Amino acid sequence: MKQKARAALFDFGGTIDTDGVHWSEKFWEYYQRHKLPVEKKQYEQAYLREERELPVRYDMSAMTFQKTLDAQFAMQFEYLGLTGKANLAKTMSAECYAEVSAIIERAKIVLNGLSARYRLGLVSNFYGNLEVVCNEFGLDTLFSVKIDSSVVGVQKPDPKIWAMGIEKLSVKPEDAFVIGDAYDRDIVPAKSLGCTTIWLKGKSWKMPKATPAADYTIGKFEELRVILG
Repeated sequence: MKQKARAALFDFGGTIDTDGVHWSEKFWEYYQRHKLPVEKKQYEQAYLREERELPVRYDMSAMTFQKTLDAQFAMQFEYLGLTGKANLAKTMSAECYAEVSAIIERAKIVLNGLSARYRLGLVSNFYGNLEVVCNEFGLDTLFSVKIDSSVVGVQKPDPKIWAMGIEKLSVKPEDAFVIGDAYDRDIVPAKSLGCTTIWLKGKSWKMPKATPAADYTIGKFEELRVILG
């Protein structure tokens, strides 16, 4: 009997690049670390505005992760009225990039091991530069499928974006694992398609009261080795 193909589909932002920390919280860590005189509610408003306006202000298609971070910190500082602190924004961006690079390197060790057993894919709400970012971090050869919401015109939590990844990997939903940090955007829609779901439960500004759609819950990316082998 022919063995069924198996696949693992991953979210990127908040999953592979921060090991479960939502980006709203990751940025806030740097505000606290540098003791900026900003209330969290003020920061969150600036973060949400920056997320909306970033792809409007910039052509994201060829922007690296490093340049994306530079733009994000700069825009947040602008919206918060942190005038005269451009050098600090650049410093925070550089520190954040170094941390993310180290996290991704650790994730790559896990992904390299999984690539021998599974077809790997990425499904991400991104800015149109997911391919560029994968090349930047040496992830391009690990993932045979990369679905960028800005490119395909479908965003999570719409299950269609996960269905696209499953179809491109040529597997059935029941033969695919889905791994992500956002319960409502990753786990719930993937489960509705029939996938086996692994929720990377980390730091976020909101948490679900119940998680029936999560088949597995982990606290660290490297714990995937226990579940997926």
